[in-house]
Amino acid sequence: LITNMLNPHPYLFWFSVGGPIILKGYNASLSAMILFIFSFYFCLVGSKILVVFSVDKSNKFFKGNIYFYTIKFLGILLLIFAAVYFKDSVNYLSQ
Repeated sequence: LITNMLNPHPYLFWFSVGGPIILKGYNASLSAMILFIFSFYFCLVGSKILVVFSVDKSNKFFKGNIYFYTIKFLGILLLIFAAVYFKDSVNYLSQ
């Protein structure tokens, strides 16, 4: 709860994008504003529910060897990228 309240992304969205859309909707009609808010949260919550069901159904995949080796490969790739970027940063700093 504290993490969600301190997360700046929702506030940035509502102050920069969502708020003006709601004001335009309210100026058009009250039902447009209510429809926007309802559809926004329906899609937001619905997508999170869809992710939960997808992860639940793919539980066997996450315990399999293919997933294990994919994660290892991606970890090695991240280490390679980190080494390359570190080398580049040292070169830029020495110039």
